[in-house]
Amino acid sequence: MKNPAQSFDPAISGRRRFRDLLWRAFPSDSERALAQRAAPVLGVSERQVINWLREEHGASVDHVWKVIVLAGAEVVIRRIAA
Repeated sequence: MKNPAQSFDPAISGRRRFRDLLWRAFPSDSERALAQRAAPVLGVSERQVINWLREEHGASVDHVWKVIVLAGAEVVIRRIAA
């Protein structure tokens, strides 16, 4: 029998990685502060950034690449090596 708690969902895993990259690219004390900093840079609403932080929505490839560049190459290299 399949155990849902042990299932791997690539969409959730990708959203989690993107969330972590957002925190790395826009260090902040709260979701709201991060959203206020990131929204104008990424050209989206603050609400959209909060949805990404809460893993409610996936981001487009364009947004992912922008955040990767901002977060720094060392984070990307560590993720690829893991």
